[in-house]
Amino acid sequence: MKRRLSFVFRQLKRKIVVGIAGDSSPQRQAVVSLCLLAVTELALLTLTFCTNFLSAYIHNTLEVFHNFRLRALANAQGIVAFERMTGLFFEQPLQRWHDTNFAGWQFWNTYYAGVHPVVTVLFLVFILVRMFAWKLTRVNWKRVNEGAAPLSPPAAGPADYVPLAASDSPYYAAEGASAVVSRGSFDELTPAQQYRFLRSIWVLSAWLAFFGFLFVPTMPPRLLPVCDFFNSLGANVGACLTTEFSFIDTIGAHGSLLWNWDDESVKTLNNPYAAFPSQHTIFAAWCAIAWIKLVGPASPALRTASLRFWLRGLLRWCIVAYPMVTVYCIVITANHYISDALGGLVVLAFSYGAVHLYYSLRSRHFSFSKRMLSPSLLPY
Repeated sequence: MKRRLSFVFRQLKRKIVVGIAGDSSPQRQAVVSLCLLAVTELALLTLTFCTNFLSAYIHNTLEVFHNFRLRALANAQGIVAFERMTGLFFEQPLQRWHDTNFAGWQFWNTYYAGVHPVVTVLFLVFILVRMFAWKLTRVNWKRVNEGAAPLSPPAAGPADYVPLAASDSPYYAAEGASAVVSRGSFDELTPAQQYRFLRSIWVLSAWLAFFGFLFVPTMPPRLLPVCDFFNSLGANVGACLTTEFSFIDTIGAHGSLLWNWDDESVKTLNNPYAAFPSQHTIFAAWCAIAWIKLVGPASPALRTASLRFWLRGLLRWCIVAYPMVTVYCIVITANHYISDALGGLVVLAFSYGAVHLYYSLRSRHFSFSKRMLSPSLLPY
């Protein structure tokens, strides 16, 4: 069934490309194929990045806000009870300690509001551009630009891999046989394969968090003692538990350099109960994993006395510290519980394992298919 669907989607894409570019122009086919890939990837990344807004739209459209609020409060109280039982409920004293000794709320509020989307988008753009740069420098793409005659297209069939002959076809110049991640270390993969691997982890973890927002809405700490904050519909968002909790809504009290909760666009688009799991933690940890995977350990070719060696090491440590600083930020600003961050790490770990397992099984099938088509195994 999986092989049949893969074949159907491949044939559908082929028909779309040929319908736009024409059957007699392999150069145009390659360009259209590359543009189609860019459009679909950008659409997927944009939709995934907007899962918070999508969850807010679904809740506002399909559910009475009062019921939504009660469910979010019940889940928040469950998290607080769990953290108190396990000794993890230290968000309030940590926020008071930071407020007494450091403050600087404009910086931390702006970090919460702006660094999360900016860094994630920059990483996604970086690996996307890196993939397309690799595709445009491949031998097949150069042959297309030089007007080389195309080889015959691959034979139709429900194969689950791109035939070897297809890798020399101008139609596949924008695709290649990069749909299957080969077995081995990450460094042995092509930039297109590395992009698909990292992108799949990010997309899966973001959508798992989206389903968490839908089915486990959770009121963040900052709203537990709040009595006078209303959404765009005029409904009270907070729980008004002033005697039990003393969290400070730092953005509401001190503002940020980018936006505030009172902004109409934020009230309309933002899901106030999208706390569990923490997408801030998921995206920050994913950025660190992606950077470590791409940069790797210090190059043995670099001398320890060289400036590049120390700059590379500093950058690597900074990106490792990024998720740690992010978790600290979301806790002291009372936007998330410790459990939200832990839940985000569990979601990311599950996504990494699932994607790695999927590509391992797929590459095993691909390797088996190649062996079965090897001339040494064919009858004379």
